[in-house]
Amino acid sequence: MSTRDVPAELTRLVWTLHRVLNQTRRPPGGEPVRPPAQVELLQLVLDEPGISVRDAAAALHMQPHNVSTLVTLLVRDGLLDRAPHPEDRRTAQLRPTRAALDARRRIDSNLHLGVTGALAALPADALERIAAAIPDLWRLAEELTPPRP
Repeated sequence: MSTRDVPAELTRLVWTLHRVLNQTRRPPGGEPVRPPAQVELLQLVLDEPGISVRDAAAALHMQPHNVSTLVTLLVRDGLLDRAPHPEDRRTAQLRPTRAALDARRRIDSNLHLGVTGALAALPADALERIAAAIPDLWRLAEELTPPRP
């Protein structure tokens, strides 16, 4: 593969991995599968506890009122807590609940087992090349991450 083809192939690969992992990432305990927007918001709050609705909307490229609606549903379902910011009571901070943290742990464990099995099926030299590429892929993700307003 020429270096000219890398952006297109990498983009296709990332989307394919995203789709495959989403298909295998099922909620624990028979909970319903949530719409992608709810999952993305949950992931964001799990990664950035204390984020505001406005900052979450900016990070997800959504309108704040749409994120607020998602927050209401996730609070109702016991997966998010919404609390006033200690310095600005007009702003709410979003935090994952114990139920959300437990669900993430179980989902991540199942994903880890699936990826471990898939990697074990690859030749050893493929695993070594993938492992060697991981730091560069993280740097690429940082470069692609747009700054928040």
